[in-house]
Amino acid sequence: MGDKKNKKKNYYLVDYENVHKSGLNGIEELHRTDTVIIFYSENADSLSFELHHYLAQTKAVVKYIKVDTEGKNALDFQLSSYIGYLIGRNEHCKCYIVSNDKGYHNVRDFWQKRDAKIKMISCIKSQTNSAGVKKSNVLEVLRDISLTDEEKTQAAAIIRHQLKTGAPQLSRLKININNELIHKFGTEKTKLIYAAIKPLIK
Repeated sequence: MGDKKNKKKNYYLVDYENVHKSGLNGIEELHRTDTVIIFYSENADSLSFELHHYLAQTKAVVKYIKVDTEGKNALDFQLSSYIGYLIGRNEHCKCYIVSNDKGYHNVRDFWQKRDAKIKMISCIKSQTNSAGVKKSNVLEVLRDISLTDEEKTQAAAIIRHQLKTGAPQLSRLKININNELIHKFGTEKTKLIYAAIKPLIK
């Protein structure tokens, strides 16, 4: 049975062995309804005093899971299993895998096909930035460029969709946005659009 109390919960599952401290960038922007679960192993089991001080600044719940089992992919398997556990407890939750390991793409794709809300991000900040870009903001920066109102609306929809979908790395997200805009508007108009929205994607 789903956990109704956690209906709006966001879970950030951090592959600390893969992303280290950089994956936690943006944790200070999270809220009390967010939970960060840091998976680490003996290969990366030292959390500095500086990092503990940084983690203390967040309102989110922070949990640690040390992977004791030996094996090359032990952490990956346990993190992937934990996602299934969270979704089983609460089908309405959102899960974010914080890692650059492309092996998690299979886990993401498996659950997305079953309508679970799961994304891969390279750091927490990439998600908090994307979540904060509203359609109205995109339309505002497109206001003064030489496009019809319909084209501006279409461009804003493309950009919002890509930001919502996300990508494992910010560079890949930028490429995806650029490619879809070129497909829709061609190279010249895309240059105008991308120059206007670039400050929003960082």
